[in-house]
Amino acid sequence: MKTKSLLALAVMGVVSLGANADSMITVVSQDMDGTETTKIYVADGKTVAVNAQGQADFIFDTKKNLAIALNHEEQQYVHVNSEQMQKMAEGIGQMQQQMQSMMEQQMQGMSEEEKAQMREMMGGFMPGAKSNEEVRLNETGKSDKINGQSCKWITLNRGDELVSEACVVSVKDVDIADDDFATLIGFLNKMREFASQMGDNDEMMLNQHLLDKKLLPVQIKDYEDGETEISTLSFAQKSAPNGVFAIPDGYQEMQMPAMEDF
Repeated sequence: MKTKSLLALAVMGVVSLGANADSMITVVSQDMDGTETTKIYVADGKTVAVNAQGQADFIFDTKKNLAIALNHEEQQYVHVNSEQMQKMAEGIGQMQQQMQSMMEQQMQGMSEEEKAQMREMMGGFMPGAKSNEEVRLNETGKSDKINGQSCKWITLNRGDELVSEACVVSVKDVDIADDDFATLIGFLNKMREFASQMGDNDEMMLNQHLLDKKLLPVQIKDYEDGETEISTLSFAQKSAPNGVFAIPDGYQEMQMPAMEDF
């Protein structure tokens, strides 16, 4: 599963269904590899994404502005705060610039056809591979009904390419408070800064647009490299399982590696 939107959806759980009631968002993602279900629980300012095996993959604490990513195979976890995200983004950006400089030297003397073939093979790692076409959002005027909710389709396009589609509903239909949305928008702005440092500024564009317009998706279709992933969301008031926000016993903390270690 590509699950491009899961991080944003996990954070979206912070704002769902009011401040005093626990809530659950079920995300069912389908692509050519099969179906994957993630349940996102929200309680007391914390959000957790739980996989199909009932394990917490990602925990976000809004009060501490701290994310925890868990590796169950290695029984490890890592803390990630905003400062670490920023440093990581800057380091990755520097690495990409160095790689592009090396590739530009290697491509000297190649014909334009050979350069085009190399860029197609290597994707975003190759100089000139990143599209400079305009990214835009469009309201299609088409309506639908998904999981019993009436929604309207919008699209995200890069040039003539369709990147994503979302069928959206108004915030008021899932009882989300305005002040919670303001908090979420601030966090997603930080995430957008992080993404733009790595050259992926449009990755958060759809989610940011939805929040700005006070909309929520009930279904998202992502298109990439000839593949389609469909994520369908449902919302409910339900208490989180006991202990789901805690790091499991026996797990060891792993330090974030410095960029010079790569």
